[in-house]
Amino acid sequence: MPQPIAHLQQFDASPSRGVALPDGRQAFLVRVHGRVSAFVNRCPHQQVPLNLPDGDFLEAGGELIQCGMHGALFLPESGECVFGPCQGRFLEPLAISIDAEGNIHLASE
Repeated sequence: MPQPIAHLQQFDASPSRGVALPDGRQAFLVRVHGRVSAFVNRCPHQQVPLNLPDGDFLEAGGELIQCGMHGALFLPESGECVFGPCQGRFLEPLAISIDAEGNIHLASE
């Protein structure tokens, strides 16, 4: 099995985290309401990374993904932009799997 990209325990300190993928792309994972979702770290508006200045990916309430560049808000379940200049567009999702030990892997293609 390929190397994990993260572990569930890492979400104990923060509900979101950036990760480097094996192919060199930057991505991020968020855990909202117990569900982990993964996306390529690129806003569909200006193709910039979404990280907020503190490195987080969620707005202050912890419910929505927020673009640090212009404040666009995205649903963590689907990556759909629900507020901002790219409303109706989507983040690029990444399929993941979580094994019995809590390791998070990119799902096999």
